[in-house]
Amino acid sequence: MLTKVKTATLSGVRGYPVTVETDLHRGMPGFNIVGLADTTIREATQRIKPAIMNCGFRFPNERVTVNLVPAAKPKEGSHFDLPIALGIMMLGEEVLEMENTAFLGEVSLDGRVNPVRGALPLAMSLRSAGIKNIVLPAGNAEEAAILEDVNILPVNHLKEAVDHVSGERRLQIYKRKNNSAGGAIACPDFAQVIGQESVKRAIVIGAAGNHGMLMMGSPGCGKTMMARCIPGILPELTYEEKLEITGIYSVAGLLSDEHPIVQQRPFRSPHHTITQTGLIGGGAKPRPGELSLAHRGVIFLDELGEFDARVIDAMRQPVEEGLIRINRNLEEVIFPSRVMVVIAANPCKCGNLWDERKLCTCTPKQIESHRRKLMGPFADRIDMHIRVNPVDKDRLNELKSGGKWESTDSMRRKVVAARRMQEERYSGLRYSCNGELDEEGIKRYCSLDEESHSMMVSAYERLNLSMRGYNKILKIARTIADLDRKERIEQFHVAEALMFRIDSDMQ
Repeated sequence: MLTKVKTATLSGVRGYPVTVETDLHRGMPGFNIVGLADTTIREATQRIKPAIMNCGFRFPNERVTVNLVPAAKPKEGSHFDLPIALGIMMLGEEVLEMENTAFLGEVSLDGRVNPVRGALPLAMSLRSAGIKNIVLPAGNAEEAAILEDVNILPVNHLKEAVDHVSGERRLQIYKRKNNSAGGAIACPDFAQVIGQESVKRAIVIGAAGNHGMLMMGSPGCGKTMMARCIPGILPELTYEEKLEITGIYSVAGLLSDEHPIVQQRPFRSPHHTITQTGLIGGGAKPRPGELSLAHRGVIFLDELGEFDARVIDAMRQPVEEGLIRINRNLEEVIFPSRVMVVIAANPCKCGNLWDERKLCTCTPKQIESHRRKLMGPFADRIDMHIRVNPVDKDRLNELKSGGKWESTDSMRRKVVAARRMQEERYSGLRYSCNGELDEEGIKRYCSLDEESHSMMVSAYERLNLSMRGYNKILKIARTIADLDRKERIEQFHVAEALMFRIDSDMQ
């Protein structure tokens, strides 16, 4: 006797379909699982037998063999409990057509079906394989119901799943709750930032093109507050982006009953004591790190000089490629990491190097050591270097007289308009914004006239730019032109873009 039940397994944040084959034949009683199953799945032999018996069903007193197909790929996760249990319980029984149905769920000893991690990416992989009906724990139903073209069938107990496949009582299709509205992102308003209008302009440019930003300035000048305001000016998530981010958070186990779907762009601010694995991801069973949790959003590194140099260096390739590759047991796991990197740093260890009102207590050696850490290979991969000066006293007088500063709403309108231009320009291409342009894209979309080209050649020599830095200035100029609703990059666009390398000079 043989049964086949469809399910899926995860590789990083991506799933792929698996068929659970269950065979029963004569011999000494036994229960074996084969097909590169991990410890969690092998332990199912100790959970499933009592669960079946506690539900009032008979467990076969013969040799049971479970094979997970394809056998050559590793499988992991307690969600295999439900398909394995159903495969055993349906041996020799008449079942309905299950060709278009898949099953996910962890089974307790009393037969309850518990929620699992990664339900959304698992469901997405099954949808891609042509599965139309997915039976999963009721606790994962809202999360998976974001998929609009599959039927989500929530189940609370093993007996309910048995009744469904036997045709005694069909499970009802889950109707998603009204969580479609993204709502306003809970973050400070730029109108609360006194002065710093030039820095706000730089932030608009960075957000419009998804350019990384390094803000350097004295303590207390507003770097951290402005960084925390940035999610409020970014465009709303698209449907596909919600799928991506919710899938990542599902694998990381960060979804909750109150927030089963990620509706807003992530903002992650890891502490400077974070490890390389915590930031990049990994582990014996690779899990996403802070870079992947910030995918399609912002990762903010406050006080860059305090981070371990090896941790910062590990970010170089993921930030440029937009993905993280981790190799474990001859298998490559890929995590996405398309993020807007925002960094805040002091110009020296004490922070007073640029403040004329305070005395810098650092020695020249300390200043040089701090500078090397900030302006190393990782900083060269950050598009924009912004100098943040202390708030001028005249701005305080404006505050007293009721002065107003540019708000988040005003800045957001500019960013959204520029992003819309980029979406139209790159429609059907592998780019979504200017910050993602590679050498081929820069050559095609960032062409300069003679005057602008001469300015860039002169700046290349004067500022001792690398070719990476040269290309980043072109991408920033492209974004500034988009903010001005111009298809061609003009000389004053290049001139403004160059400011974001000149200001990085810490001498």
